[in-house]
Amino acid sequence: YNGSGYGAFAPGWAVLGGKKDVSDYEWAVWAPYLYFSVPWVCANLLGAEIVRYFCKELLAVWYLTLSAMYILLHMGALSLVSMLMEPCLMFTLLQLRSRAVLYIGGFILLVLHNTDFKFAWLPISYDSQYLLMISTAWIYMRCQSYCHDALTSGQVSASLTDLITLLGYSLYFPMLFLGPLILFDEFQTGLRKPYVPWTLRRVKMFILNIMRFCWWAIFLEAMTHFLYISALQGDLKHMSRQGAWAHYGLGFGMGIVFQLKYVVTYGFNSTVAQAERYQAPRHPKCIGRIHLYSDMWKYFDEGLYNFLRKYVYMPLLRSSYSLLDKKFASLACFVFIYAWHRVYLFVLVWSTLNYLGVTLESLGRSIGNSTAYQHYEKMVMITPQNVRRLHAVLGTPLLIMSALSNFYFFAGMRVGNYYVKRLLA
Repeated sequence: YNGSGYGAFAPGWAVLGGKKDVSDYEWAVWAPYLYFSVPWVCANLLGAEIVRYFCKELLAVWYLTLSAMYILLHMGALSLVSMLMEPCLMFTLLQLRSRAVLYIGGFILLVLHNTDFKFAWLPISYDSQYLLMISTAWIYMRCQSYCHDALTSGQVSASLTDLITLLGYSLYFPMLFLGPLILFDEFQTGLRKPYVPWTLRRVKMFILNIMRFCWWAIFLEAMTHFLYISALQGDLKHMSRQGAWAHYGLGFGMGIVFQLKYVVTYGFNSTVAQAERYQAPRHPKCIGRIHLYSDMWKYFDEGLYNFLRKYVYMPLLRSSYSLLDKKFASLACFVFIYAWHRVYLFVLVWSTLNYLGVTLESLGRSIGNSTAYQHYEKMVMITPQNVRRLHAVLGTPLLIMSALSNFYFFAGMRVGNYYVKRLLA
């Protein structure tokens, strides 16, 4: 296969020979960033441990200083100013001590995040603009987490120390560009921990985890020499000549590649944060082991799930736990997901199908917990094996819809529509 688009392939590793698929723009930007940021991540970890040993109260200052130096050297002063504006604005709004003001401010900023002119005027490369766009999305959630946690705790002040804490948290380097998200109350707990000498076990766990995610990064790079997933998903003319099994393989391959990118990025970044004794989110679970919508949202991106649950879902429920209230709170979560991922049509389709899937799964669980249905299972299905088979049959349509919704998210409207037409043909 030679591809249909110019620039889809590049010379591969000499040891493997041949060509490799370089058409996945996301990974083409992330991989070099991860590689060239290694000295900065090491400096962050070493400096943080030294600061924690002598004066842990200055940790936020260290985090802010290191990230500011990186941004100044690689993206310029204007980029740094643009990244600092949002935390400073939210800190100012926080002084009004109003939850409503925070939500209104958060809504306006979310709208602004969907404007394309925000970084286009900066004198930096498109790749740097792309990284900056991702980082500001993470900074947005960190600002919301800080402000709402501070308001809940009643510890709101206009002190320089608090502002530095917010900036250090928002620009924490290991998670600045590629996540995942640590909620502020968990970050603050880690920030206050005293220095603890490194034990052999701690060193061993750190090195083993780094080696583990290095392996997955190498595996993903090697895979692009043999499985041209990204190039194929953009060449529907070629795919239309293939059989059903080729389509199944490409669909599953898109999911695996997407998952591995986040296993590598979240894995590396969380390992560094855990080395500093922060309670960081785990890397995504293998999508091949997940068949429920709710589990996909819980275990693929734990940081995002915790954010949605704490700041969107639970505040809307308050003391009411009726089914209708739960569905409304869930709808609000998916509206936020749609807006946070930017308001493209393919994101709307993906979010809508996911909300529909979660709702149907929840309704099915409510029916399954009813006395009448459990009596039916016991009388008709008889054995646990038959019950499990029935659950598999009932869950299959949702699994199919889950796969189709993800095709929209992985590859856009064109590929998603193509797979839907193939299914209905």
